[in-house]
Amino acid sequence: MRKPDLSTRIAVTGAGIICSIGRNKAEVWQSIRESRSGIGPLSRFPGETFPTTIAAEVPELPELPVSGREARRLSRTDRMAVIAAAEALEQAGEVPLERAIVSTGTSTGGLLEGEDFYFRRLVRGRKRAPASRVLQQPTSGPSDAVARVFNLGGGVVSNATACASAGAAIGMAADYLRSHHADVAIAGGSDALCRLTYSGFNVLQAVDPEPCSPFGADRKGITLGEGAAYLVLERWDDAVARGATILAELCGYGATCDAHHPTAPAEDGRGAEAAMRRALSEGATDAVDYVNAHGTGTVLNDSAETKAIIAAVGTDIPVSSSKSYFGHTLGASGAVEAVITVLALQDQLAPPTLRLQQTAEDCILDYIPHTPRPLPMTNVLSNTFGFGGSNVSLLFRRA
Repeated sequence: MRKPDLSTRIAVTGAGIICSIGRNKAEVWQSIRESRSGIGPLSRFPGETFPTTIAAEVPELPELPVSGREARRLSRTDRMAVIAAAEALEQAGEVPLERAIVSTGTSTGGLLEGEDFYFRRLVRGRKRAPASRVLQQPTSGPSDAVARVFNLGGGVVSNATACASAGAAIGMAADYLRSHHADVAIAGGSDALCRLTYSGFNVLQAVDPEPCSPFGADRKGITLGEGAAYLVLERWDDAVARGATILAELCGYGATCDAHHPTAPAEDGRGAEAAMRRALSEGATDAVDYVNAHGTGTVLNDSAETKAIIAAVGTDIPVSSSKSYFGHTLGASGAVEAVITVLALQDQLAPPTLRLQQTAEDCILDYIPHTPRPLPMTNVLSNTFGFGGSNVSLLFRRA
């Protein structure tokens, strides 16, 4: 791969999202403005054997822009990816699809369908368990589906670096544009709830039995969610030349690894701090007006991220966790929260951290409790971190 030219500016010309608080940008942002949470009882699969019984589920998927035969090939993760990508592409307008790359982050792909196949075979027997369900399982599925449905000819990239997957997919897509491997990138992530992740996080005792409370003194863990989001990225000059409406500029991308522990972050937040510093360096700025935090609601993550933010940008920066609305969407979280960050920049309104009654002793920043805050914003960071110490920070600038 040719070395990316970091002087090349990257424009965001389209955005699409689906999660538990809305099936498109308008619904999602209305929920943000009204401080309306999307966390409720788990219904996607039986939950009687789990210690917790809540989740942030997408209640009903809208109609897909594909034929019935194509729709049957798609996993739930694929479907959400196609829905979010369709909204992003519609907003972007006429882009050269033959030179468009799709870059997707996911953690489990179509594992829900693989689980369904296994349980159907156990209960109903081999003949009543269609093997097509297994074919929907690969983590490459969402990128393949988006490329196939929208006839994208530039290439397909699939990234699975735990919960940092979609953030990395967006940063990697920007590098593809800067190195002229593609002219347009549809970059984001998608993840559906499945039994493996739900049971796994419960086994780790990382799930709060109540709706999550990031940075709170009473926080006990995450709330698991699902969703998808995509951004359409173009080189700035190309977007201007075709008369596109530019929503924001993606001007920095930092990726690091703690190399510390399979599941826990480094307690001093060194990896997260380094990711933020790299994003700021790439964006040639040290001025930040707001941080959309990873903010999972676990004791270790919130403490480490607070230390990292203080070390990277200081103590006077407003910070919030939008996971308090729609839970932790796992591999999709970096993209879902990137879209939220772009919408916040456009509306000059910072999302709050819901249910934050009292901050923890080791969480000493301004976490914007309860209600959205009008806030002049030019440069904002969107953080997303994952198991294995994967850290990604994206720097967006108001267009």
